[in-house]
Amino acid sequence: MRHMDDIFEVKSVAKTIAFCVFTFGLYVIYRLFTLTKQLKGNVEKPISPWFVISAISVHLISLLGLIIFFVTNGSQELLLLSKLMHLVSAIFHVTWIIKVRNRINLISGVEKGSKYWLNPVLSSFFHVIYIQYKINQFLQIKTVLQQVESNAI
Repeated sequence: MRHMDDIFEVKSVAKTIAFCVFTFGLYVIYRLFTLTKQLKGNVEKPISPWFVISAISVHLISLLGLIIFFVTNGSQELLLLSKLMHLVSAIFHVTWIIKVRNRINLISGVEKGSKYWLNPVLSSFFHVIYIQYKINQFLQIKTVLQQVESNAI
């Protein structure tokens, strides 16, 4: 199994927040997709491609329904369908976040209660922003430890 620093890279949390806001949440789906791709092959049980395709499809259908409703001043049935699809999308979304979170915790080898453990509540509320923050935290301490080791030699 590869190490965290071989799989992930430090990314700006501020940029992550900006992308999430300015893309109306589409960056969250993109980032979950990229994290899933990075985890594939580095964990014993990768996230199913069918799950990923389903989660993205439901999200896009929900978003497209809302766009059509507001652009065309659509019917109440379309709005209801979009809201139901959004609910299904939210369930997929939280499940996907949990799957990514659990696999990152496995790869990092941290124990529950550790400073680097991805908290399930914070992961659910702050999703890819919190996950990137924790990845950065983990990778930065590894870099510092490597520098200390190289200076000691």
